[in-house]
Amino acid sequence: MDNLNSHIIDQINSKKTEGYKYLYDNFYASLCNFSANFFEYKEDAEDIVQDVFIRIWKSNSTFESLKALTSFLYLSVKNGSLNATRNRPKWSGNDVFDDEDFLNLKLDEKTIEQLLIEEEFYRQIYVTINKLSQERKEVILLSMGGYTNKEIADKTGVSVNTVKTLKLKAYRLLRDTLEPSALAFLLSLMN
Repeated sequence: MDNLNSHIIDQINSKKTEGYKYLYDNFYASLCNFSANFFEYKEDAEDIVQDVFIRIWKSNSTFESLKALTSFLYLSVKNGSLNATRNRPKWSGNDVFDDEDFLNLKLDEKTIEQLLIEEEFYRQIYVTINKLSQERKEVILLSMGGYTNKEIADKTGVSVNTVKTLKLKAYRLLRDTLEPSALAFLLSLMN
């Protein structure tokens, strides 16, 4: 895994398309999801993430590790989201919250830290789930959606025993691939 991480960081630092494709495939959705916590419309979150990616591309910054890059991405998206909410007229005069109440409620540091951790778990989980076969992936995603084995069997057209087998094999790969804390988070989503 270290060779892959080093290769990706080299690609990003060298402004190669492969590195930015990896960024998009592995971070875009979770960064948008994280930024969406600050906005009413998901398009606003997407704009922030796209701006961050463009700034990385245009800058002379280099990253020593994937961990450093991940930290930079989330911090940049957080700061960009905060700046956008402070500078946009639609956030002022809100009927539900005044600006100060809104910022205290949504942008509490502990809340942001929790959101960052959750989004990183989601990112790790979805990257790993995307490595599963189509059948296993579908079963796990439905399970995460709260469906029972019987409901999954009905939706996919396979037997309940097949659903159980697909889940078992998928869990083995997830257990072997994910960090223990991300795996525990995944299991909490399925209860």
